[in-house]
Amino acid sequence: MEGRVLLQCGGCSRTREIVGEIPVEYVRSFLRAVDEEGWVPRPGADNSLICGECLMAFEGHETVDDESKVRGLRDPMAL
Repeated sequence: MEGRVLLQCGGCSRTREIVGEIPVEYVRSFLRAVDEEGWVPRPGADNSLICGECLMAFEGHETVDDESKVRGLRDPMAL
């Protein structure tokens, strides 16, 4: 049995087709998308995926709020 799905990036709407015989080829097709283009679940709770390009530019509330702590410009224990 063949599986087929179209991934759509929650950031830029880019798509990637995942297709293959279930389970082995189908899983390998998804793993290629992750490996080649960086597809991952989008940070947050909206249950969407995000491509590697958008992930590199992603700024959610945690990354924006924590940037100064990560760079050592603010005490991580300070509110």
